[in-house]
Amino acid sequence: MARRKLCRLFGQTLTIGWLTIAAAAPLCAQVAPSARPAAAVPAAPPPVAATPVAPPPAAPPPPAAPPPAAPQAPVARAADVLSVDGRTQIEADPVVASVDGHPIHLTDLGKASDTLPENLRALPFDALYPALLERMIDRQVLIMMARRQGLDENPDTKRDIAEAVDRVLEAAYLRREALSKVTDRAIQARYDREYANRPATEEVRARHILLPTEAEANAVLAELKQGADFATLAAARSKDPDGRRGGDLGYFRREQVWPDFADVAFSLQPGQVGPRPIRNAFGWHVVKVDERRLVAPPGLSDVRESLRQALISQEIRQAVKLARAQVPVHEFNVDGTVKLDDAVRTPNESVGGGGR
Repeated sequence: MARRKLCRLFGQTLTIGWLTIAAAAPLCAQVAPSARPAAAVPAAPPPVAATPVAPPPAAPPPPAAPPPAAPQAPVARAADVLSVDGRTQIEADPVVASVDGHPIHLTDLGKASDTLPENLRALPFDALYPALLERMIDRQVLIMMARRQGLDENPDTKRDIAEAVDRVLEAAYLRREALSKVTDRAIQARYDREYANRPATEEVRARHILLPTEAEANAVLAELKQGADFATLAAARSKDPDGRRGGDLGYFRREQVWPDFADVAFSLQPGQVGPRPIRNAFGWHVVKVDERRLVAPPGLSDVRESLRQALISQEIRQAVKLARAQVPVHEFNVDGTVKLDDAVRTPNESVGGGGR
């Protein structure tokens, strides 16, 4: 069942980072059981004419007990027959294939499967195994052919390899110096500081009609005082795209809108329209409040991911700042000339706080 589901999800191919799996052949092919010919049934022997029965011969002595069978050798596994650097692979990470003596380990396939989309990662690994293994073999074959043709000595290839190494080193440094500090305790502390003791926040749900002139805005106010429907006027007159929704802005907090608008919106009760239009760079606004509510601070689970991302950004910025303080840095103009205000910081100056 899992294999049939995987075939439907893959379609023709599946891209896993650098890994593109041609899933149809290795994964989806159904192997028909081989037909085995029925064993020939011997024909019945012809009847034999009756003959006088001879007395039975004396019983032979009982045969000697057969010698004990030699113990069978255990079935060889890949890890038993293939060694790496003279050492047999440990059972926890078996060798699942060998390409010209280069081993492919089970963990190699596991790392490749980690890059799958979430819906495919949920499938049993044994359903993914055939296609992953075939692609890993293909990849190793292509790498070997590239080396045999000397492509690893090509200047462009060397530059690309060096850039890839730099990216790996950068990521490794940030994992150790920044990401390692984004712990559950750090996330909880950030939550306690920003949300835990915060009182409930007031929000309003408001509508507005945007008009290009004050005269037009006052004319709309006059129609509203005579009983016109706010949403209908917004759809017909408002120059803002949300006029199609009757001018509905949804819920917002005071700090989420510009101050003059907030002052009007948070002074009104549900159903009330602002007594006069207010102006900003886009035009004149007529405001109506539909609802007000108090919103309790979100729970940790609601904001955990956003807090984690904020902490990651903070720690990365700090790691970069500390790293730059330990390395001399020169900045130049776009044409390569020296900046007049170029300040060269040395590790001693940056760390010790001295100036030039």
